[in-house]
Amino acid sequence: MPELPDLHVFSINLKKRILNRNIASVTVYDLRILQRSFPRKISTPKIFCEKLSGASIRDIAREGKELHFILSNGNSFSVHLMLSGKFSITGKDESAAGRTTASSDQGAAGFRPVAEKTGSKIIALHFDGDESFVISDYGGLCRVTLNPKVSKVPDALSAAFTFEYFLSTIKRNASRNIKDFLIDQKIVRGIGNAYVDEILWKADISPESVSGKIPEENLKGLYEAVPAVLNDAIQNILKISPDIISGEERSFLSVHNPHKKIAGDGSRIIKKTIVKKITYFTDRQKLFV
Repeated sequence: MPELPDLHVFSINLKKRILNRNIASVTVYDLRILQRSFPRKISTPKIFCEKLSGASIRDIAREGKELHFILSNGNSFSVHLMLSGKFSITGKDESAAGRTTASSDQGAAGFRPVAEKTGSKIIALHFDGDESFVISDYGGLCRVTLNPKVSKVPDALSAAFTFEYFLSTIKRNASRNIKDFLIDQKIVRGIGNAYVDEILWKADISPESVSGKIPEENLKGLYEAVPAVLNDAIQNILKISPDIISGEERSFLSVHNPHKKIAGDGSRIIKKTIVKKITYFTDRQKLFV
């Protein structure tokens, strides 16, 4: 699953390709995604097509593990790729091939049903010219939401994620496992399984530690490790895969890396399931219980 650094780089590269381009028409391939994302009687695939067609993309912002696409007409939509969602930019003929569930007519953004067969494609935005922006997901878990609400939970790289917030939230969750705490999107948005392992490794704290048992001095180091690891990852991804808009670039990770047995500090990497997640850590990380 793409995490904060991946999505940050996706947003940079998508801006280079599709920012300010006019959406001539929209094709909806999988009604299930929109029906799952939209509250009943509030929005439909037809309305989704109408809200997007004729507008241009003015900004692409990362919010936690989502990308938000801001349109020139005041509307927006968000995409959470989940486990297997992908972005791609294709020629118009290629994106239209194998149309499945529904599409918008160009111009008035009308809506007409087509074949009920479903595939990996979910939505395609067809730009003026010969390219389309396609959202796909062979696993069918990707979420697309029209005009999403703004979350009150701080993003891991936002100014709202202060040490005071971090410390007070730790105290309210004193009995929780520290990895379980950091991965909770209701506490801080954007950090997933891989980068929790990297952050805990950098902070020298075992992922088996109990949140409330970690001394404040170590919590300060943990808090500071969050932006350090995430920003370093963004720079590594840009260096290794400068044009990436889908997938994951993880080859540079220090500990959450199935191809490594020894971490950069020479310590042995341990692989273990913790809070139902495959976890990588080392035998030198301090355990607080």
